[in-house]
Amino acid sequence: MKKLTIKTFLILLILSLAVSLFAYCCIWFFLPYTNKNQAQRELDKKTEQLISTLRITEKYNSEMFFVDFISETGADVMLINDEDQSVSLFTFEENNVDIFQGNKQPFRFVDSTDEYVLIIRYNPSRTDEITEAMINSIPYVTGIIIIMSFISAFIFSHYTTRPILRISKIANRIANLDFSWYCPDVRDDEIGMLSKSINELSDRLHEALDELHSRNVILEDEITLEKERERRRMLFFSGVSHELKTPIAIVIGQLEGMRAEIGVYKDREKYLARSTEILQSLNCFIKEILLVSHIDMEKQTAVAAVSLSGIIDDLLYDYSEYAVISSISIIKEIEKDVFVYGDEVMLKKAVSNVFGNAVTHSPENGSITVRLFQGNGRAKLEVTNSPAHIDEKHLPHLFEAFYRVNQSAKNGSGLGLYITRMILETYHIPHFIKNIDDGVQFTAEFEEASS
Repeated sequence: MKKLTIKTFLILLILSLAVSLFAYCCIWFFLPYTNKNQAQRELDKKTEQLISTLRITEKYNSEMFFVDFISETGADVMLINDEDQSVSLFTFEENNVDIFQGNKQPFRFVDSTDEYVLIIRYNPSRTDEITEAMINSIPYVTGIIIIMSFISAFIFSHYTTRPILRISKIANRIANLDFSWYCPDVRDDEIGMLSKSINELSDRLHEALDELHSRNVILEDEITLEKERERRRMLFFSGVSHELKTPIAIVIGQLEGMRAEIGVYKDREKYLARSTEILQSLNCFIKEILLVSHIDMEKQTAVAAVSLSGIIDDLLYDYSEYAVISSISIIKEIEKDVFVYGDEVMLKKAVSNVFGNAVTHSPENGSITVRLFQGNGRAKLEVTNSPAHIDEKHLPHLFEAFYRVNQSAKNGSGLGLYITRMILETYHIPHFIKNIDDGVQFTAEFEEASS
């Protein structure tokens, strides 16, 4: 039994016993008094009836009326004549009677001219019998009171505390973040309102915790993403320092050689042209580094409806001449009026890097197929160069800065696909590169926008 139930049981038991004993004492005190008053009123009524009867009754026939009256009322009766002498056998008990204390009723018998006085007094013996009966019933009444108090206190304490204990258990489960329990008490009293409030509190806490969990997951993802970005930055700047060191060392060496006119460096025009070429490529490289830094540091990105089909048409026109020189054919399957969300300059740079990479790494007499189609609210871009193949071990690293499949190749800065990934990730555009049967395919899926 729970503490609340025990406390309620004891309180109800004590109250029940106190009320019952108080009620019994009140009955014991007031019942004799009430009985005496009621008996006196009945006695007065029957006395009047007796007097009325005696006035129409002959004296020698009156005895039976006195006997019946005494047997019915139990009163003490005395009949006296006008000389204050007792008549017949109807006398009060001696020693405890004063004849002048009773109810005196004068009358005459129908066959007599003498006046008689009938003195009647209430006999308290019946009241004493009631008092004695109550005293004798005390053990039985006390036992019944205790038993009934125990039973009523037990039933009422369990009935009262059961929903409260149930609500307490459910509240404890809610405190332990278990929201699978509901208070079943559907009542219109305060306990029912408390149950309803507990259920509402459980639902709101559940929703709040779910929302907090969702936000925590998002925060963890953002932290993980930020750590990954930080790792990329460290790798990027490490790669930048490595990529800058070689061309700068070459240019310094050539300039020092030309100043000292050592060996082949006496041909100043030739090596000045080479130094200029290296510095121009270094200038392009620095511009790409600045673009990477701009993309990485930009907190808010411009988002608008951009014609992706128009961007692709313009870029393919720019690359068509270079593709013809390399004997590469370009196949276009582009739907018209395809609009996506993003920044036109950034998206153009990302797609341009993909096209440039495809043209650069396609073999002579190869082909590049560009497909753009839309459906289900998405615009899908596929760029396939064939015949081509990339070892599977290189595929996960193609979007990393300064990563080259052929480490001996020095054409390009190694930042093209890295910049593409940064731009596409900025606009949450899924993208990947994979090998297919007849070549290598780049795929990106854009969110379709209305024109």
